[in-house]
Amino acid sequence: MSRRLHDRPDTDGDALSDNDGENRPTLRQLLAPGHGSGVVQLFREPPRAEELDDELNWPAAIELIRDVGSRMRQARRFAQDVVQHSQAVLDGTMHRLEETERRLRLAESAARDAHLRAERAELAAQMADARARRAEEETELNRAKLAEAQMWLKRLYSSVQIEFRDLSEED
Repeated sequence: MSRRLHDRPDTDGDALSDNDGENRPTLRQLLAPGHGSGVVQLFREPPRAEELDDELNWPAAIELIRDVGSRMRQARRFAQDVVQHSQAVLDGTMHRLEETERRLRLAESAARDAHLRAERAELAAQMADARARRAEEETELNRAKLAEAQMWLKRLYSSVQIEFRDLSEED
């Protein structure tokens, strides 16, 4: 039998015991801060010595014991309800905390993976930049070799033309 705190009937202003018409404070009034000495009174005020009869009032004593027992049972049920409600709140909070920690671990893992990918991309970009610089250097070197080869060919061509002219003039 699971009872929740909000399933209890509201006793707003009602006395805890409804078996007599005495004007007793409610549980809320008794537990409110600043009420008396902070001690919850379970028994009625004892009669004064001059009010005592020689004869004991057993039915009233039994009724008092029943009243106290009823109050104790109600207080125990209320405490159990509060404990169950507190446990449910604690369980829910723990579940949310575990879920939040799981999401945090996943986010941290994703961040680490993204960081590693970014480092790899940066390294790949640096390597591509180095290859591009080497390719530019090789292109400049090849242009210089081409210019030298063209100059050499022009000299050779000039030399061959001079030779052919000299040969054709001798004939």
